[in-house]
Amino acid sequence: MNINFEYYKIFYVIAKNKNITKAAHELNISQPAISRMLKTMEDQMNIKLFIRKTKGVILTNEGKELYRLIANSIDNIMKSEISFSKIIKSKAIKIAGNKIYINYLIENKKLDSIFNTNSNINLIDTNSFDLLNNQLSNNLIDFAFISEPTNYQFNSELVFKQLEEFHLVYFSNNENNKPIVLLNNNKFSDICKEYLKSININTENIILVDDYDVIYPLISNGYANGFLIREYINGNLSNTDISKFNISDNISTIKMGILYNINNELKIKKFFNK
Repeated sequence: MNINFEYYKIFYVIAKNKNITKAAHELNISQPAISRMLKTMEDQMNIKLFIRKTKGVILTNEGKELYRLIANSIDNIMKSEISFSKIIKSKAIKIAGNKIYINYLIENKKLDSIFNTNSNINLIDTNSFDLLNNQLSNNLIDFAFISEPTNYQFNSELVFKQLEEFHLVYFSNNENNKPIVLLNNNKFSDICKEYLKSININTENIILVDDYDVIYPLISNGYANGFLIREYINGNLSNTDISKFNISDNISTIKMGILYNINNELKIKKFFNK
């Protein structure tokens, strides 16, 4: 199932409010539009998530289970988006990139060590290198948070500067018959499938998801095995939790940093400590 992340957010807000009209108001989306997106999500999942009542909606059994799995993650992401927009106040700076990494920076209070000035931030969430290439080359954005480009050739004036290193590991619930959940990303998927092949695990039963944050609840609740970035989940796991899993050694190193236009280097130096 390749479900758009925005649909999970819409589902969460409807379930929290128990009312489509209130959810539409909170998300600043028209009621017909939010109803259409909910129907699309239900059609893609081939299940009914809500039962409509006179004064609102109630969750079906399937809806209750989905809400239990994703509520904390979606709530944290929405809070992170609000926090990120309030971090700096005086001058606008346009940022694009990987929201998973940006959420990590916010949750671990690392933004202060990166930024050295106060600004308003306009954040564009995208993992499309083609889009970033165009936006940075034409100075439509100031910089992007991304993983190091290895199989993509950006325009020659664009520069990648590494900030941190992360490590991909394989988490399993001590049962190899579980489905494997993977991020719907070619590079990520290739690395993971190659590792599974090396340890003789069948790669036919795979669930692809569009958002990394959906992976952890599926694994931690015992529904699937899969791949996680060790540094992202260290703060979520107690020693008791760790004992529930088989955790591989590092499978791959992922370099995260910023991509910017060399012609804007003076501006970048003004905003960054690193």
